[in-house]
Amino acid sequence: MDSTNISAFIIDDEPEAIQLLEMFLRLFPNVIVIGKETQSKKGMELVNQILPDLVFLDIDMPDMNGLQVANQIHAENFYSEIVFTTAHPKYGYDAIDFQPLDFLIKPFSVEDVETVIHKYQKNAEKKKYLRKVDLFIHSQSNSPKIKLPTINGVLITEIKDIVLLKAKANNCNLYLKDGTIETITRNLNNLAETINSQTLFKISRSSYINLKYLKKVDKKNLKCMISFNQSVLEEDITKSNLLHFEKLELFPPLQGQ
Repeated sequence: MDSTNISAFIIDDEPEAIQLLEMFLRLFPNVIVIGKETQSKKGMELVNQILPDLVFLDIDMPDMNGLQVANQIHAENFYSEIVFTTAHPKYGYDAIDFQPLDFLIKPFSVEDVETVIHKYQKNAEKKKYLRKVDLFIHSQSNSPKIKLPTINGVLITEIKDIVLLKAKANNCNLYLKDGTIETITRNLNNLAETINSQTLFKISRSSYINLKYLKKVDKKNLKCMISFNQSVLEEDITKSNLLHFEKLELFPPLQGQ
């Protein structure tokens, strides 16, 4: 199996079930159980705080069932993959809507857990490969010009000249490599979709950066440094987006290891 470490969190109201699953997971040297919780709501809060790679989530729990927990996790955290565990196959149909990585029916075996780990690794490698292909294709192609509406008229620019997108109420500030800032009369997500470039990376709810101008990422202080036109901008990056950035193994090397 791949030597890259995989972090796992277990949420189950039965301590015995947690103990058994943890014992199975310890058979895989690259899987590290970084948390476990019998209370679903508390487990959900911890998952969204520490963002593990895998969440093994029991569906049938008393205070808040696993489907409700999964819904809350997906609302705040696109990073963690969910594996539902249950003794009741009837929940399988409802669980599909949450697009889990896998679904384990109790009692499951160590071989079933191994299948989950392999599936996670395969998906992670595929995502990394596709991202690298996208970046390569973009780097080999000519950067097209796009036309964008501004508060004063129309801006015509090349995608490669766009440095940063920042939300500004219902509009968006667009930073260009020559140092100018244009106010585009579109919201942030709409503008990012219009530009549709693989070099744009979302670092927070209010900002996208062009990876071409990224100088370094400070993990400790959750900051991105963007360099252009003899200027350096410092922008916040959220923890979830930082982990997503790391998972994709994008450039440049991260600082503050």
